[in-house]
Amino acid sequence: MKLGVYRLSAMLLASVFVQAPVAAATQHQLDIGFTDLGGLDESFLGARYRYFAEDLEPKTGPYELRAYLNRVNNYAVGGFSNGDFSYLNIDAAVYGPEGLVMQASLQRISDDNKYWQDTDYLASAALGKQMNEQLQLGFNAYYSRAESDYNNGKQSTEHVSVEWTYAPYVRWTDIDNNQGWDLELKQLAGRYRYVQGRAIYYVNQAWSVGFIANIRNTDNLSDNYELQTQYWFNKHAALKFGLGSALDSGSGLNSMSLLLTARF
Repeated sequence: MKLGVYRLSAMLLASVFVQAPVAAATQHQLDIGFTDLGGLDESFLGARYRYFAEDLEPKTGPYELRAYLNRVNNYAVGGFSNGDFSYLNIDAAVYGPEGLVMQASLQRISDDNKYWQDTDYLASAALGKQMNEQLQLGFNAYYSRAESDYNNGKQSTEHVSVEWTYAPYVRWTDIDNNQGWDLELKQLAGRYRYVQGRAIYYVNQAWSVGFIANIRNTDNLSDNYELQTQYWFNKHAALKFGLGSALDSGSGLNSMSLLLTARF
């Protein structure tokens, strides 16, 4: 199923890229493709629409970071469905007075077939504060619920697992003349807890390269390390590509990202 999803996403991405908008960017963004970080919480699949509460055109900074650097509220909804599998994601970032940053997201993943139905929910909320121009400190809260229903034709078995997780996070962003670092360290939680570190360097307004490390805290699951790069062909269209591995002896690729962004 995953190969089919990748193939469909690539076709959608190519179609949108050919038809990238030529009008000036304003308050809308469309993402199409996938970010598969080894099946982790920050994965994305399908199409996503994001609305910015202010026009990004006159804002300064690298294209990717304009909403964050200029404290522009934004809201997004996206997902994918192919019959048996469905994915839904909703998220928002709101900037308050005194440097407050409020973020929330809701994710639902459902995989059904003749014999079982698995549904995972993940809700998160974060409250942070911009301590100065570079440093942001905050606190995350996660609610995870996994529902499984197995039916072999003779008997049905249901299982529900619920977990709450709380953890701090830190983000350091130092951008000067469209160049610099965006660093973040936080604990994430879904079906399994792990720590994520992100280090992204912005070469200029259009091009960035980054490294994402997802460190598991269980022995039976592999870590994931992904190299990513994103390039904005102009202020309207960008392409992100990444490949990841567990870096174990003999391990191959275990994650991939391919995402087209269009602003209009």
